[in-house]
Amino acid sequence: MFDEMISEDAKVMKSSLIRQLTGLVNRPDVISFATGSPNAEMFPHEQLAEIFNHLIAVEKGRLFQYSVTRGNAELIEAVRERNARVHGIEAAAVETILVSGSQQGLDFVARVLLDPGDAVFVELPNYIGATASFENFRARMVGIRKTSAGMDLDDLRMKIRQVRLEGSPPKLIYVIPNFQNPSGHTWDVQTRKGLIEVAREENLLIFEDNAYGEVYFSGDDPDILKPIKSYDGAENALYMSTFSKVLAPGLRVAWIVGPKEIVRRIELAKETGDLCTSTVGQKLILEYLKRDWLDAHLAGVRAFYEMKCVLMQAALERHMSRLAKWNRPQGGLFLWVELLEQIDTLPLLRQAVEEEKVAFIPGQPFFVDGSGANTLRLSFSNVSDDNIELGLEKISRLMARAAR
Repeated sequence: MFDEMISEDAKVMKSSLIRQLTGLVNRPDVISFATGSPNAEMFPHEQLAEIFNHLIAVEKGRLFQYSVTRGNAELIEAVRERNARVHGIEAAAVETILVSGSQQGLDFVARVLLDPGDAVFVELPNYIGATASFENFRARMVGIRKTSAGMDLDDLRMKIRQVRLEGSPPKLIYVIPNFQNPSGHTWDVQTRKGLIEVAREENLLIFEDNAYGEVYFSGDDPDILKPIKSYDGAENALYMSTFSKVLAPGLRVAWIVGPKEIVRRIELAKETGDLCTSTVGQKLILEYLKRDWLDAHLAGVRAFYEMKCVLMQAALERHMSRLAKWNRPQGGLFLWVELLEQIDTLPLLRQAVEEEKVAFIPGQPFFVDGSGANTLRLSFSNVSDDNIELGLEKISRLMARAAR
C-alpha cells in the first residue's frame, strides 16, 4: 500500500546476510564461528568501571550532555597524537572527525561522495557492511581480484578503463589492507604504495578501513602494517579506524582522517545523522588514553586472539587438510577457508546448524561478482578452546559428505 511513498534510495536498501542469519547462527545450542565481534572477555571492564565512577564524580551531569558534532576536541587531539606516533599519519584537527563506529563512517562517506551509478572498486572478497553502505546510495560495485600481495593493481587498472568506457564514473577504491574482513589477508608494502600511484593517475579517492590494524600477532613487524595514508602522496586517501576492536564496540567511537573539504561535508552529514557521538563513550576513551592504559591492554588483546588463531589452524590441519586450504592471518579476528570447487557453502549453512549444531558464514555474499561459492569465513574470537576443536570436526564431517 505504501510502496509508492518509498524513496528510490530506500528501495535498493537490503539487509546484510550476516544480520539476516543472526537468529540462526547465534542459537545457544550452536557452536558459532559466525560472530565477528570482539570477545567480551577482552573488554577492560574494571578499568572502564573505575573511569566511569571517576567521571560521574567529577563531571556530574555534564557527562550525559550533548557533545559537539565533530567530536570532543581533547579526544581528537589524542587520536591525532596516536595516529602520528603509532601509524605515521600526520593530520590536522580540521582533517579529523569522530563518528559513531566504523559503520556510521562508511554510511557518511558514501552519502558525501557517491552519486547513483558511480563506480566503487572493492576487493574480492570484501566486507559486506561496506558494500551495503555503498549500494544504499546506488553506487556500482566493481570487484577486483586479490593476489598474495593484496589487491591486483593490474586488474584494477583494467576495470577502471572498462567502467569509463561503459559510462560509469569511477569514484572510490575501498580497501582493508590489514587483516581484512572477511579474508584475514594483509597487503605488502609495494601494493600499498602502488595503489597510491593508481589513484593519483586515475584521479580517484582511496578509502582505507583499518579496523583491525592494532590486533597484530607476535613476530609481525608493525612497520609493515603502516596505513596507506601514512605514505607520501596519499593526500587522496581517507583513513578510518575505531576503538571497537581494541576496547569495546558498545562505546561506538571511531574516526576518519581525510581532506578537510571532505571531512567538513561528513560533519554536515553527521549533524543530521545523529548530531553527535556518545559523550559518555568519548569521555571514557579519553580518560583511558590519559591514564596511558591502552598499550598494555593491547598486548593482552593480541596474545588472546593469537592463541585462538593458532588453535584454529591446528584443528583445521587435523580435520580439513584433505578438503580445504586456508590462510594464516597475521592478525585480526578471521580465517578464510577455500573448499573443493563442487562444495557450495551457502545452502549447507542451515544443514550445518540443524544437523551438526555448528555455524559459519558462507563466503559467496562477500563477493560482489557472485563468485566464491566454495568459500567460508571462520571467526575464532568468540569460540571456546574446546569448541574450536569440536566445531571444526563437525564442519569437516559436513563438508566431507558434500564432497562425495
